[in-house]
Amino acid sequence: MDRGWWWKFGLIVAVTLGCIWFLIPTYYSLVVLDREQRNNLAVLEERMPAWAPPAKYRLNLGLDLQGGIHMVMRVDTKTALQKRTERRAQQIVNYVNDKKLGEVSADTDPEKLEVTLTAKDPGTMDAIQKEVLATFTDFKEVSRSGASLTLVQDESQANVFRTEAVDQAMLVIRRRIDKWGVAEVDVRKLGADSIQISLPGRSNPEQAKELVGTTAQLEFRMVDDSNPQFFAQLLQATPPPAGSEITLTTEGGFPQLQAPTREAITEYTKDKVPENRVVLTECIANPVKKNECTSYRSYLLDKNVPLTGESLASADANISQLNEPEVNISFDPAGAREFERLTEQGVGRRMAIVLDENVQTAPNINEKISGGSARITMGRMGGRTFEEWLGEAQTLALVLKAGALPAPVTVGEIRQVGASLGDELIRKGGMAAVLGLGLVILFMAIYYRASGLIADLALVLNGLLILAGLAFFNATLTLPGIAGFVLTLGVAVDANVLINERIREELGHGKSARAAVDQGYDRAFWTIFDSHVTALISAFILFFTGTGPVRGFATTLIIGLLASLFTSITVTRVIMTYFVHGRNAKVVSV
Repeated sequence: MDRGWWWKFGLIVAVTLGCIWFLIPTYYSLVVLDREQRNNLAVLEERMPAWAPPAKYRLNLGLDLQGGIHMVMRVDTKTALQKRTERRAQQIVNYVNDKKLGEVSADTDPEKLEVTLTAKDPGTMDAIQKEVLATFTDFKEVSRSGASLTLVQDESQANVFRTEAVDQAMLVIRRRIDKWGVAEVDVRKLGADSIQISLPGRSNPEQAKELVGTTAQLEFRMVDDSNPQFFAQLLQATPPPAGSEITLTTEGGFPQLQAPTREAITEYTKDKVPENRVVLTECIANPVKKNECTSYRSYLLDKNVPLTGESLASADANISQLNEPEVNISFDPAGAREFERLTEQGVGRRMAIVLDENVQTAPNINEKISGGSARITMGRMGGRTFEEWLGEAQTLALVLKAGALPAPVTVGEIRQVGASLGDELIRKGGMAAVLGLGLVILFMAIYYRASGLIADLALVLNGLLILAGLAFFNATLTLPGIAGFVLTLGVAVDANVLINERIREELGHGKSARAAVDQGYDRAFWTIFDSHVTALISAFILFFTGTGPVRGFATTLIIGLLASLFTSITVTRVIMTYFVHGRNAKVVSV
């Protein structure tokens, strides 16, 4: 045999052993461990031999096969529309003032989604009405009476907003879940304002609620710098109650209240802040456990919310030219205009970035920012390492992205799903797979004789490749995934049928065994390649556009098609070459 045959043979042996090695965690997880411990990586790592791959590389079972967590999240589109009406009212007033159309005030009726504009000079209302209706096309006129103009959100635009709010919430939740791997999590719309989520293998509903249900609203609020000594004066004028442990700190560069709990600051400052102001707190993270707060600090903010995450387009953490972490953010056109106005009026002030009523950071505005893009510097390093410093920038970027929701999202239902149905499905599905595979192997062996047995050997290796590939990507196997698995085995058999029929044709033309095998594989190659590439394109489209079961089916199909190309073209040809070229066979059993 020539050198090329030996390295191909060595590759096949290495791939086979690698597949078996990679399936060890899956074997121990599904066969050796009890069902209750199936998803416990620590126990799995202890039970496996030391030379086995890490426990995380295992094939998981989906919610329909092993149980898990079922969640329903509700998108509060009504509250979102009401808040949007209030923001738009303020934006209309700012727009009229910037255009110098006249002096105008705005009152809102959140329940009716109405905004009433009142001009100080009735003679300016005609120009204001024309400009506002032309610019703010999501509102339409309800009535006009002298110096007053009442607008209401257009119902069609409101419906679009409701639909987009739910779709955007689904996208954010989907991206958050996808960070855990290629697990086949099912995220789908339920009714008009709810999202259904299935988390296979999760056994702790509270942990799932914390991981998935913390999607928050993002707001940009201005810090009230008119009286930097406000908290110091408040503490001096009204001492805090005994036991609250409220103190004054200047670590943030200005006097702030600090307490072990958020509730202590909230209760103490209640009814003690100026009109149109609100006190929110910032979590001071534990340096060891980043998800815990050692204490909380207070901020005095404008009650008005001029800009929200609805207008945020992107947020990314980077390293500046000065080798310092920073977060670059950008807004959509409407948000860019509002952000430019805010920064122009707020030069020298601080803008607080608030996520779910919690202050994340409050950077200083150094100059007017145009173009809808901004850079948030992370301050001085202080006692932090560079990795911690950079980690804070990356966390802030993730917070900004995850919080870019136009509507609040709450957990409406959460429950654990048992796996009793899964045991039955596994039993019946396994029986069906074994029976189907056995019938295919029997047919190939009877119809194509020795060549059929070689195809059967390649088919078994193809199945190992698919399972090992799914385990490598930590994929979750569900019924749609099993369908993709069976389909790819059928495609692999089809390729071998095509090769064997081509060899038969060459033998029928009087070719020798060696020539028939070589030309059979050569002439069938492009047909097989074209069919696989076409199927791969479809599978990739399903993968990138689909979600949940569709994406799981596509994942299995992609891995299976690539495995089929390898086994049908390379593996079977190496074996056939051994018998025809190496053993000088005069006939081909096909």
